[in-house]
Amino acid sequence: MNEDEPTSVRRRGETRRRLLEAAAVLFESTGTISQSVEGICARAGFTRGAFYSNFTGVDQLYLALHEEQAARVWERLHHALDTQLAEERPATTLDEAVGLLLDALPDSRDWFSLRSVLLARAAVDPKFAARMVLDDDQVGRELGDRFIALAAVHHRVPVVDAAVLAKAIVAAHVGAVSQAPVDVSGALTQRLTVAAVIRGLTVDSRGASQEQRRT
Repeated sequence: MNEDEPTSVRRRGETRRRLLEAAAVLFESTGTISQSVEGICARAGFTRGAFYSNFTGVDQLYLALHEEQAARVWERLHHALDTQLAEERPATTLDEAVGLLLDALPDSRDWFSLRSVLLARAAVDPKFAARMVLDDDQVGRELGDRFIALAAVHHRVPVVDAAVLAKAIVAAHVGAVSQAPVDVSGALTQRLTVAAVIRGLTVDSRGASQEQRRT
């Protein structure tokens, strides 16, 4: 907490945090974003006035919660990639490296469930879809650069742009996670899928060098 902030700013930040926490608890227990303002306020211990001083409605509240959850995922993924790249003795195989990355992510229930519901809503509501930011070009480029560096450790170079590589890897992981509730080998599926995408969008740098010498 920043002690230099005015008390009113700190109080509003705390109110917002508690409203987001209440929304997360209600979503976890019901699996839906069709909550009432009154129900969320009752859970958080605030009035409707406190709610509307922070959010325009329930949709905005859950979109804000999604953004917070996504930010935590990206932060954990960035940190996991940087940690591997800084290791003096990196993972011996690409599959092992992918496993370490996925192990560093939050449990899928903490972020994918809400994302799935919001995407389902966005698919039938263009206005809602326009308000849902699914990715960020800067985040994509930063992740892509790290994935390229990780691939290089395992003698692979990309055949696509860094941002495209990152988007493909994230899409593959999200798709694999979506099967987790009915996939008894969900963790293995996620590792194999992500590793396969990285291999499919890269080539062996040693083989490429040999080919260049022959030509």
